[in-house]
Amino acid sequence: MAEILDDLECLPAVGSTRAATWANCLRDQLELCILPYWSQRMLDPCGGIYGGRDNDGTLRDELPRSAVLGARVLWTFATAARLMPHPVWRASAGHAWKWLVDSLWDEKYGGVFWSVDAKGAPLDTRKHSYAQGFAIYASAAYYRLTGLPVALVLAQECFAALDAAYDAQFGGYLEGCSRDWKVLEDARLSDKEPLAPKSMNTLLHLMEGYTELYLVWRNPELEARLRELIELFINRIWQPGSGSFGLFFSRDWKLLSDGISHGHDIETGWLLYRAAEVLHDPFLQMQTRDLSVLVADSVLRRGVAGDGSILSEVDGQRVCNAERHWWCQAEAMVGFWDAYEQLGVESHGQAAWNSWRYIDRYFVNPAGDDWFKVLDANGIPKPGQVKAGPWECPYHHARACFEMIARLEGKRA
Repeated sequence: MAEILDDLECLPAVGSTRAATWANCLRDQLELCILPYWSQRMLDPCGGIYGGRDNDGTLRDELPRSAVLGARVLWTFATAARLMPHPVWRASAGHAWKWLVDSLWDEKYGGVFWSVDAKGAPLDTRKHSYAQGFAIYASAAYYRLTGLPVALVLAQECFAALDAAYDAQFGGYLEGCSRDWKVLEDARLSDKEPLAPKSMNTLLHLMEGYTELYLVWRNPELEARLRELIELFINRIWQPGSGSFGLFFSRDWKLLSDGISHGHDIETGWLLYRAAEVLHDPFLQMQTRDLSVLVADSVLRRGVAGDGSILSEVDGQRVCNAERHWWCQAEAMVGFWDAYEQLGVESHGQAAWNSWRYIDRYFVNPAGDDWFKVLDANGIPKPGQVKAGPWECPYHHARACFEMIARLEGKRA
């Protein structure tokens, strides 16, 4: 698809024929590849969402059915049905919503379980703040689509339950709680992470969920918490010395890791600005705009390979993971374009275009279904890597397509 625009001598002006061609490429990805794959191959007709599938299509339903995957699928179809109405997308959103309510939601203590099995029985009952953020994000999106009162109530109840993880002394949220909302000493998402009470990743997706909820519920406490999260990213999580966002922190905001995630950096830049826009706070908008451009400059300087792809994990100054992950590339396309919209610096717009070219050449599946999720340094799909799984979801790349289509057409998703 990118070959259509390979003769690009300058960036397409918003609303131009070339911008429309790029937007149509992205729209085709949504309508012909990403959304059909997830509606046809990942929704269990007996209820819920399958645990995963391999690149060759083999079902992997021995994998846990995670709340993160379920909420992200719900958000994706709810947003698709709102932005590009189609009965299949709406029905798929309803399917995912029913599963969230019937199996993932804890009727006794509130919040969502971390994972359940194929029959809906809880496997991991932790109330991780990360998963709660996505439950809020998805439920608010479903309410935006349907106006269903219970969807808003579920998001509100989840927001209230998260008070158990709120750090009233130092600000922000702790990583996670037990089923009955007692703070856990160890709530790591994987054994690769350090033992840390707070993480940038969890706080980012709480901010994202709160942003979506604030669009439909202008609650003063929600506004205060969202504002606090934005300010924490500006004043605590951003590390001027390294030109990146810190990843793991103590309760009182001491940095516990020198790792850098270029994908999270570029994603955070545009989501911060979006959150400030939703709050309609001119000062925060100015601060987050300036920071998002600074982030784009930093990632472009250190985190982009010669082929336009985003490098994955960096430990200090050393690349410690040469794989290319789909979500980093998708977020880079939006993040660089967002920075280009702010100041019109052509290198940012070109970086967004280069991200799409790399995606189209290596991540888009020639067979016509969903994107590959992890490639090696040579752009070859990683053997044994699932295409759909507890973390491998449609949210990052579907959202990138939604965002870029709207922006190329002079709108907002």
